[in-house]
Amino acid sequence: MKVTCVLVACNWLSFATPAVAQQDSTSDRCAKARQEVVSARAGATSLANALIVGCPDGPAVIATRWRASTARPEDLRQLLSWNLQLMDQRIAEAAITTARDVSRPTQVRLAALQVLVSYFDPHATVGTSLGALDNPPKGRTLAAVTDVAPRVGTEPPTANLPGRVYALNRDLTTDADSAVARAARYLWQAMTEARPEVASVPPGSVTLETVCGAKFRITNHNDIDLSLELVIGSGHPPMQVRVPAQATRDMTVNAKDAVHLRFADRDIAQASVGAPCPQ
Repeated sequence: MKVTCVLVACNWLSFATPAVAQQDSTSDRCAKARQEVVSARAGATSLANALIVGCPDGPAVIATRWRASTARPEDLRQLLSWNLQLMDQRIAEAAITTARDVSRPTQVRLAALQVLVSYFDPHATVGTSLGALDNPPKGRTLAAVTDVAPRVGTEPPTANLPGRVYALNRDLTTDADSAVARAARYLWQAMTEARPEVASVPPGSVTLETVCGAKFRITNHNDIDLSLELVIGSGHPPMQVRVPAQATRDMTVNAKDAVHLRFADRDIAQASVGAPCPQ
């Protein structure tokens, strides 16, 4: 599935008339926009919301809005809109805190998880409309997003942020809020499929045992399906193995000694050929 989003560049200078531009300095306009956006009052204008993206403290202001956001649809739509226009570490941190906070409304936490997909992968999305995670799709993949070029704030997203977003969703699969847990489980699986190099498999959560001879048993103790590789020795290409969540798969291979199980090009288990299988 491919989602195309057309982003209209919000050049904040263009919103002011020449007369206003002469009277008000940049800092004055930003100060007014900041006051209006932070207050989040009903009278907040689309002009202020557009201006704040281009202001030096715009990311900090938007992060503040995340921490104070209500579940009103208009508030959440604005947060989603800003995500298409600006990316910054402070915004990501606020969204992560919001997603983890069990005291926040369900819709606010779901919106935070939705926004954080772009911090996991700037080219991926679950949709740009409010409520995209209310009923997660049955598929295991994220949609591709094109034609979106958000500006990067003065604190660019850090290199470890994709891994933190991945771990967040994995942790939230056991959340007490069933809607959040359901959305997190979908994202955990979809993110694993999209960028397995970012995914992490806890030690011991996938096991490889010798049944007998060259028959091996792979057990996936995780709550998501995993695509693995079984390396059976030189001269043989790795075998691709798909093991469903909480499932076991037996395989008999043409191995002479040890076999290795790999996930995302990383060894996670190994086992040796055993005594011959009973005839």
